Amino acid sequence: MTPSWLTEMHRQWQRARGKRIGTPTRPFSRDWHKLLADSSIVSAENIAAAGRELEAFEKEGHLLVHRHRYRRHNIEKISLPVENETWWIALFGGTPAREIIGHSFAILRDFLSTPHPVFPEEWECLLERLYVEFTAGRSPHPLKWTAPEKLRETLEICLHLTSREWKTGTLIRQASVEIGLGSKGLEERRAGVESALALLFGEACELKSLGLADGDTHVELSGRFLLHFPDGSHQEIDNLHIAKIDTSDIFRCERISTPATELLTIENRKTTFRQYAAANRDGSRLIATTSFPTPTFCEFLRKLPESITHSHFGDTDPAGWHILLKLREAAPRPVHTYRMKWRVGKSPTPLGAYDRKLLPKLLTAHLLADVREEIAAILHHNDKGDYEQETLP
Repeated sequence: MTPSWLTEMHRQWQRARGKRIGTPTRPFSRDWHKLLADSSIVSAENIAAAGRELEAFEKEGHLLVHRHRYRRHNIEKISLPVENETWWIALFGGTPAREIIGHSFAILRDFLSTPHPVFPEEWECLLERLYVEFTAGRSPHPLKWTAPEKLRETLEICLHLTSREWKTGTLIRQASVEIGLGSKGLEERRAGVESALALLFGEACELKSLGLADGDTHVELSGRFLLHFPDGSHQEIDNLHIAKIDTSDIFRCERISTPATELLTIENRKTTFRQYAAANRDGSRLIATTSFPTPTFCEFLRKLPESITHSHFGDTDPAGWHILLKLREAAPRPVHTYRMKWRVGKSPTPLGAYDRKLLPKLLTAHLLADVREEIAAILHHNDKGDYEQETLP
């Protein structure tokens, strides 16, 4: 059994030196009495036992013991010699940092050997940046040299996700299965993958930016409406704030009736949608939140009256226009724009790699012909502008 004081010393060593790549030049030393206190060894009996354990390691030549000059029984400090760090790492079942980073460098070389099929320059820049960071002993989150297998897995996921164009509304769980992670694998890794995608594209990049959708269980909206079911029953919603309609009810109902004359869909669910829902006092509108349309949301659109008009309020960056395009492709009626104009920001917001890849497609899409000037302004100014809908009064 490893003595508790030795375990505590290893914990302190790991924090101070465990992730250093270079060879240390000085022994790792600790004050003996403080180390005992840090290990909760306080009784005379336990202190004496720890001293005997230390002497055994000293006799074997693993640790150096520094005693008082005159009172030799008084231990002041202990040290781990530099030449014994290999033994020290093996004692606790570890791997030298030089071996770990060597494995990570090999992984980077593997990925560099094959160009990215869609974003070759951005992919190469990311891998070369990681090589520089790792060499300096740094790790940009979440791509860490200290966890080679996790590094390989995250890079593989990013490569698979960005090497194809996903069908709009593809559920995250479906995409997860298609790239070999199982149904919940991508959801479980979502935060790390989105952080890695941000490193690749140089800006925030959520999975929905790639056209993927959460597994929706409801449509969130504000207004007055009735769900009419095949058995003649109906469910009335008279909610001028926010209601959540289950997916099962949307697919089960035959139609949706409403006194509202307009449907307004809003991209930003957390702020703008809630502000507009709170202001929807007369119920003249149905207000719903959506980004890329999911199968549930498309079914909701199909069940609405033919006479209702549809407007969409989204961000005016390339991703926002992409959402509008996909809504227009999926909706059974024309989708007009609401307050979607390119605006000058306080400071320029440069285009990322994904934006530049997306813009040519948006500019040539016939369903976006009426807003082509707004999209062209992005490219003309090389600036996404003040694109977030939350900044509008």
